[in-house]
Amino acid sequence: MPKETFLNLPKKKKYNIIDKIYDVFIENDYEKVTIREITKKTGISIGSFYQYFFDKDDIYLYLLTEMEKRLFKKEKEFLGEHLFLSKKMTSLEEVFSTKEIEFNNTFYDAPLEVLQKFYFGEYSKDLYSMYREDLEKLKESGKIKDNIDVELLFHIYVTSMFNIHTYFRNNNIVNLDEKIKIKNMFYRDILLHGYLKES
Repeated sequence: MPKETFLNLPKKKKYNIIDKIYDVFIENDYEKVTIREITKKTGISIGSFYQYFFDKDDIYLYLLTEMEKRLFKKEKEFLGEHLFLSKKMTSLEEVFSTKEIEFNNTFYDAPLEVLQKFYFGEYSKDLYSMYREDLEKLKESGKIKDNIDVELLFHIYVTSMFNIHTYFRNNNIVNLDEKIKIKNMFYRDILLHGYLKES
């Protein structure tokens, strides 16, 4: 997580830094992004960078996590339920700016160890607690099959997201529309039917 010194910055300064950091990751491969490049683009010193963040992964994963939270919140507002039950998915354009979408798309090419941190590291605890809560509510409302353990289902869901990204890489699937189609097919047509009761 970013340090309190960053989180407590005036909103305008904080968002200006974030906007410039988006540019750095959009314009460069993840491995080629350096702290020096980030500080140059944002106009902050290297010392200030380390007062704000722990490292490059820290700021990258923070920005992705914040975007994922916003998307989850919009899903709830638009659909009244989580995407587990929805046949319609909120489009990224309804939630994010063009630049934010471009930044989000860099995730597909980030190193596997960065993806592992996103799905299984410190950030995942905060982000995926929302998904666990949603599954628990489904269980309480009687929509999940009686013999399904919610904790196991949650674990399968999170690990499958990481594995789908690995599948894309191993099979050289780079088209964004194809990726979305495959993810929807897995979560809606396979996973959904495995744990929900017949309605």
